[in-house]
Amino acid sequence: MGWGLPGLLKYLPSPTLVPHDHLAETLRMLVKDAIILDVGAGGRRVTPSVVTVDTFDGPGVDVVGDIHNLPFDDCHADCIICTGTLEHVKNPFVAVAELHRVLKPGGIIHIDVPFIQGFHADPSDYWRFTIEGVKVLCNDFEQLACGVHIGPTCGVVWVVREWANSITTNRWISNLLLMIVAVLTAPFRYLDYVLVDQPRSHRVASAVFFRGRRRSKAD
Repeated sequence: MGWGLPGLLKYLPSPTLVPHDHLAETLRMLVKDAIILDVGAGGRRVTPSVVTVDTFDGPGVDVVGDIHNLPFDDCHADCIICTGTLEHVKNPFVAVAELHRVLKPGGIIHIDVPFIQGFHADPSDYWRFTIEGVKVLCNDFEQLACGVHIGPTCGVVWVVREWANSITTNRWISNLLLMIVAVLTAPFRYLDYVLVDQPRSHRVASAVFFRGRRRSKAD
């Protein structure tokens, strides 16, 4: 929660934190001068040379395109990043098939998707994925790693914040409740530095990730 919050609410602490930077681990696997696409980057630039792709033009967007029909040739990229995006697309299976098409054989895919998170429109919000679900979604890739991206406490914190903000339609009261709950629950997020690596953390994880490789034709 925090996407497009108005006024002072945008300064509330985020409901999430990321104990392990799995994306940085993915980037360290790449060779120098690798062609990297960040699909759904939202203006973020993870490396100076990354090509950022988004549905809408805006600051930091290099290529405007639909994830269901990307404007790139087959086998174009050495690495494709798609984080916090697939919950917002109408057909995530078609989208991931398109990422597979654009990735070179042997290329690396890095995806993260939400599981226990409140509704956050960008411009809409359609899907949630368990850890088993993201494996099915990425079945065409060889799995290199898969696990919890944002931990279970953050999942609980986000839900409690949304609950507080949903008690009443009176915006003054709901905003006040949101601010109180956001401040009170924020310290609990740090429990995920311990809990994120627990075997059962995926059951209520706020988000999960998948790192994979496009199989070569010989595989």
